[in-house]
Amino acid sequence: MPPASPPRPERLTLLAGAVVGLSIVGDSLLYGVLPLDAAALGLSLPLVGVLLSANRVTRLVVNTPVGLAYERWGAARPFTAAALLGLLTVLIYALAPGFLLFLLARVVWGVAWSGLRLGGFHAVWAGPEALRGRLMGLQSAAISVGAALALLVGGYLRDAWGYRSAFLVMAGVAALAIPLSLLVRWPQHLRQPQERQRLPLRDWLLTLGRRQHWPVLLATLAHIGAMTILAATAALFLTTRITPGQIQALGIGFGAAAGMILAVRWLSDLVMGPALGEISDRVGQPRLAVALALLAWLGLAAAVFAQGFLSLLFLALVFLAGAGVTVALSAAATSIAARSPRPQLFLGAYATAFDAGLAIGPILGLTLTPAPLLPALYLLAATLSLAAIALFWRLH
Repeated sequence: MPPASPPRPERLTLLAGAVVGLSIVGDSLLYGVLPLDAAALGLSLPLVGVLLSANRVTRLVVNTPVGLAYERWGAARPFTAAALLGLLTVLIYALAPGFLLFLLARVVWGVAWSGLRLGGFHAVWAGPEALRGRLMGLQSAAISVGAALALLVGGYLRDAWGYRSAFLVMAGVAALAIPLSLLVRWPQHLRQPQERQRLPLRDWLLTLGRRQHWPVLLATLAHIGAMTILAATAALFLTTRITPGQIQALGIGFGAAAGMILAVRWLSDLVMGPALGEISDRVGQPRLAVALALLAWLGLAAAVFAQGFLSLLFLALVFLAGAGVTVALSAAATSIAARSPRPQLFLGAYATAFDAGLAIGPILGLTLTPAPLLPALYLLAATLSLAAIALFWRLH
């Protein structure tokens, strides 16, 4: 019997992205409603910041071991195991069990997300280099469907039937990821174990220190940090720009409003991700990243000084541009990984830089920065992000 033909790059990427999109629904909804329901759940805002960052801090530790698991067992088993862990965490969120078990669930989600995201990166890496921007954009769009629907539908369910009902529905959605993960046809070289399975310190340091490696890691850390500060605090920031009367005039509650605000970030991946991915293949990922980072800085400056729904519109522009920067940096990282002596090790390092940026947002925005200082924090973070991306562009 002749060997099965390799899967089409677009099909592999979209199917892996759909698994991740279904698995992420609980985490996405948590960002929209946990700050609003904190008091009812017996949580203070600083504790909310800890919970929202716990999974990211966990991934700083587990990204490299998860990468080595992909190297050891191939892609199929770690990817399905990650989907199973994702379902478990949503069920725990629905129980709202108190801080300690909530914290445990966030740690478990950190392991799950590391496995899911590295599986997604492997699907893009398996495609031709000339298509990696397009593939990353397609995958981001697939993931964004799940995240955006979780925020929009979940926010509505929370307002109508309560916190627990919303998360039980999300658990049903996340369960669909498990059988879907079994349908992914990984290419032969991603199904088989690799020869090198240990983590010599020298290899890890070389991965971080190579001139073609560290600029994209630094740019990713700064960019994701800035965007996550904004995502973690956007609902609170807009309450200082939009009055309760303006929100009520739209016929929605604050849960749905927060979901709409954060859904813009995910819908931007859906609308702009594939197109910007293809553009990045043509003009180069570093050049597109620096142009969009400048646009995001200008949009954020305008949002800080605007009032009412105009501030929301400028914030939407920031999320649109930021989504394009993320696609460009991720596509560049998969291309760099393909040329690396140990691709999984570099992808683990890239995921760690990504997660370090993600962990910054809730800690700085919800724990260390008073609400009146959020505009200054936004501008500082956006400026550092633009500078790091410009450095990546110059050195790439």
